[in-house]
Amino acid sequence: MKTGRSIPVLFGVLVMAALTAGSFAASMHTCAVCGMKADEAAPFTAKIEAGKEALYFCDIGDLLIYLKEKKAGRSLARVKDYPSREWIEAAKAYYVTAPQRFTTPMGWSIAAFRERKDAEGYGAPVDFESAMKGLK
Repeated sequence: MKTGRSIPVLFGVLVMAALTAGSFAASMHTCAVCGMKADEAAPFTAKIEAGKEALYFCDIGDLLIYLKEKKAGRSLARVKDYPSREWIEAAKAYYVTAPQRFTTPMGWSIAAFRERKDAEGYGAPVDFESAMKGLK
């Protein structure tokens, strides 16, 4: 009988949906610059960590604008290494702006890389200070 098997399957689907929704919501934050949602799992998300507190940014460009205006928190800023998606220090990263390759939430088209050689595969890499100066 179909209804006898469909109840456990439906229950399993509902449990999975609830678990997925909870973990998805836990990785979503509000961008400190534009107010958009910043998904912690996304490759272009950035943050400034201060202990247990963190400011999130939906786009690396938003982080750079924030740091340029505030002139503080640079040593605590983190970006995602594009190839590995691991958090790295923003001040030690290499940056590539490539609108044809990177579609980012706010259209900055900036990706961060731990290694210069990895960045070179996507465009002309610049260091942190040059990335800050290059913002318009």
